[in-house]
Amino acid sequence: MPPETPTAAALLQDVRGFLAGLRQELPEVFRRMPLRPGPPPAPERPSRGKDDVRELFEARVKHWSAAMGVSPRRVFLKNQRTLWGSCSTRGNLNFNRVLGQAPAEVLDYVVIHELAHLKEMNHSRRFWAVVEGFCPEQKERRRWLRRNVALLRGRGPIC
Repeated sequence: MPPETPTAAALLQDVRGFLAGLRQELPEVFRRMPLRPGPPPAPERPSRGKDDVRELFEARVKHWSAAMGVSPRRVFLKNQRTLWGSCSTRGNLNFNRVLGQAPAEVLDYVVIHELAHLKEMNHSRRFWAVVEGFCPEQKERRRWLRRNVALLRGRGPIC
């Protein structure tokens, strides 16, 4: 029996996996390349002031809410101990201020995740399909957050 021809989805998944591996091995090559069309990511800086962080979040929320066709009510920055972000039933978005130190693509993932709650106020398969549609690398971004929580909180090295 001849080998089964891979589907386009399977090939795309293989290519994404390959690129994700390269991105981890050669971050300097991928740093300047945006992951998705749109405004360029915010410049990476070792630290940002309160106003800079607010502007950064507002710009990313504005960009992704337009792309996703949703309208958040208000955006709040907080010093949360356990959450990266949350979305209230009223449509208010809360983000952990330390995410302002994360790479732009990780920040974008958290923004997309919270905006997706304006379409699906749960973590169902439909919710994850919305997130995946705007951030196909969402699993990689979540792993980065888990590995680098100490870095973002100022207590350890980047992994």
